[in-house]
Amino acid sequence: MNLDPTIVAIACAATCTIFLGSAAVKFWQPTEFRAAVESYRLVPEAMAVALEWIIPALELAGAIGLLLAATRGAAALLLLSLIAAFTGAIALNLVRGPRDLDCGCFGPLLRQPLSGWLVARNGLLALLVLTDFTPVRGRPLASLDYLTIVAAAAALVILYGAANYLLAMAPRVATLRTSDA
Repeated sequence: MNLDPTIVAIACAATCTIFLGSAAVKFWQPTEFRAAVESYRLVPEAMAVALEWIIPALELAGAIGLLLAATRGAAALLLLSLIAAFTGAIALNLVRGPRDLDCGCFGPLLRQPLSGWLVARNGLLALLVLTDFTPVRGRPLASLDYLTIVAAAAALVILYGAANYLLAMAPRVATLRTSDA
């Protein structure tokens, strides 16, 4: 099945924007991100110090790599690997507890406790990245296609951000509900 090149471009643009944002926040507040990595209790402290720079650098490399057709496949594979590692770390901590850890996805800007919803969100993000591997129909993009790509990618990023905000606010809303009862 060959997809229209506009669909693949939308997926690339949205994925690129999401991972650029994630990397930027981690570079902006590296000690906050390291604290989140350490709270997962999956790596020694010395490795967490290295990961505070390695993970955002990999996210940045993957995001930029999506922009070029020649590196798109390798970049998508890198981002899928990161998503798999993040999702595995979340799932493992959900099983063994505690669940009140910050996922570390977007640093101090959007603290989110671990939940099954984060696993589902990462699954949807992985599906978006998988679109980058799909062969495209050989047709040139028209000017209206570029408008469509920008608008649709922006809509996906806004939807992703809204979903993350709702996930981050859910525990606070639950606390308010129980205090009002």
